[in-house]
Amino acid sequence: MPKASKFREHQQAAIKSISTEIDALEEMVIQGDILPDIESAMGRLLGIINRAKASSLVGVEQKTVFHDHIEAHFSELLVSNYKRLQHFSISNLSRINLFTGINNSGKTTLLEAIYLLSHQNDFGGLLEVIRRRGKMAEDRINPKWFIEQIPQDIDISGQFDNTASNVRIKHYEEENSRIDKSHYLESVDISSRYATTSLKSLTRIFKGRDRETQADRIKMLCPSVFSSPFFLNEPHRYAVFYYKSVQSKSLSKIIAFIREKMVGTIEDIRLADERQRFLVTDRLFKETLDLTGYGEGLQRIFFISLLFASAQNGIILIDEFENAIHTELIAQFAELIDELSKLFNTQVFLTSHSKECIDAFVKNMPQINELSVCALVENEGRIVAREFTGKAFRRLVEAGNVDLRRAK
Repeated sequence: MPKASKFREHQQAAIKSISTEIDALEEMVIQGDILPDIESAMGRLLGIINRAKASSLVGVEQKTVFHDHIEAHFSELLVSNYKRLQHFSISNLSRINLFTGINNSGKTTLLEAIYLLSHQNDFGGLLEVIRRRGKMAEDRINPKWFIEQIPQDIDISGQFDNTASNVRIKHYEEENSRIDKSHYLESVDISSRYATTSLKSLTRIFKGRDRETQADRIKMLCPSVFSSPFFLNEPHRYAVFYYKSVQSKSLSKIIAFIREKMVGTIEDIRLADERQRFLVTDRLFKETLDLTGYGEGLQRIFFISLLFASAQNGIILIDEFENAIHTELIAQFAELIDELSKLFNTQVFLTSHSKECIDAFVKNMPQINELSVCALVENEGRIVAREFTGKAFRRLVEAGNVDLRRAK
């Protein structure tokens, strides 16, 4: 039997077995103490479904990371060519990294560049970056529009886990007689390198049919999660993050923070029903309430906190961190971010327009040497970095209440 047929047969047998066990569970009375195990299993299944939906892969093994555990994260970055960032470099990265600057200075672009580098030859990284820019659900993306959004000749490098890494992305129309030209639009070529490992992927994009990705294998540097304030209307995307938090037992820590710092009557937050709603148990009410009934600040803190378990030994990128979060809460939430980052060995990259947010991190980081602060400024027509260690910038803030957003 051919290898592909054996693989498909194995898949079908596994699905049939799962379905049989679910039928058995439906006939049982489920005790509360095994709910976390069921939720964890559901989270793993959702992860499989989301990976399968990401793209149509031809002859490609499951996406994997290079190493399950790392000693260090990103220490240097060089964005040779990506949108406004040209020959842009940072050499002072830490565990927590805070980027600021005026509007249109390239803060979000920098997060995107880091995300693309972490994804190496994975087309899914590019897809996620562009759909976020367009504030668009994946199933609503127009293929022609998508191609128009891809910058030409992306080139990003860095040091990850003390090892050199690079990714280059370009798109073009192939001269291939075997391609169905009636539906074919363009191809996206991604070349990556990590240490001595070079990888490529080629994704063909069609109108009216699924795209196809061809590669020997797809490898990423590490798990990476991108968060922005514009995606609170997609709670279903947080289902996997929720189940990972349940599995890691960090959910209770997150709920405790919300109860102690925000709403003292909240007892629990659970993901429930087929619509994947988050339901809140609040002592003030007899029935559970939808999480959307609470303020956007509480929702944002909850959703950001869920990300860490899914990014273990990887990176988290948070755009406009302070958005919807009350000024008085930022300092306390900064401490939780620091705690979760250490718990899951994650490197955090944040952007902010707020001086209060910047000062909150600078004044409240328990280990100030693990914070770096950077302003993106325009100098002679290009964007450059003004970098500070956390310790150095704390001295500036204490001495003269410096506003890094106005850096020159």
